[in-house]
Amino acid sequence: MNRWILTTGMTICSFFFLATVALAHCIWSEPPAHVDLNQPFTIKAFYADPDDPTEERDKTDLSFYLLSPGKNLQELELTEQSTYYTARTELNEPVQHIFILERVPNRYRLQEIRDFGKSVTWVGSSGDIVHDPVGIALEIAAVSLQEQNDGQLDLTIQVLYDGNPVSEGEVEIFKSITPENALYEEIDEIDLDDSGKARLVLDPAYRYVLETDHHVPAGDVEGTGFAIREVRFRSTLYIPSR
Repeated sequence: MNRWILTTGMTICSFFFLATVALAHCIWSEPPAHVDLNQPFTIKAFYADPDDPTEERDKTDLSFYLLSPGKNLQELELTEQSTYYTARTELNEPVQHIFILERVPNRYRLQEIRDFGKSVTWVGSSGDIVHDPVGIALEIAAVSLQEQNDGQLDLTIQVLYDGNPVSEGEVEIFKSITPENALYEEIDEIDLDDSGKARLVLDPAYRYVLETDHHVPAGDVEGTGFAIREVRFRSTLYIPSR
């Protein structure tokens, strides 16, 4: 009897531990900062904690889109790999392009989680990650970027929900262990001001994943499931190395 109680207790603890771990996951895609005109390239897409080793990352139902200036969203096919996805495409305009990753809404107890990820690529050598908001429910937009005298990048971001600034929120910052490494470590958590903005300094040799979330009562969101009390929006911005 005692053994049954112990086993059952361990099973329940393991379930809640795994559920908590999965709840902390986010989604992001990793295109290059710049690509050549009309040259095919590959993009990786992830569902995980950025500081999880690549071989331990998970998979889920994702949709991947390309947003080019003046055009509608174009859906890109994702190919399933062992613990991530890949998409292959080519770009034929020498301008900025934005990739949007979206996860199917997921229920966790009385909460629904809606995930988004955004990344930016330029065709050609000019251009950076600064862009106008694209209109996803929760997004991190790069507002301004300046290079300091020491070569570091001074970046201002703004978090928007439904087009409006998110005040009193937070953004977690994950930095790649090495310039080439696909593994990240969380290096900081910064507060947003009343206008939803924050400033951070980045090393351009490394890659970063910025992650934020925002909780909204289910009654304020369309299309929620039965008995859902709250919708947790979660969003990332991927910043490639230069």
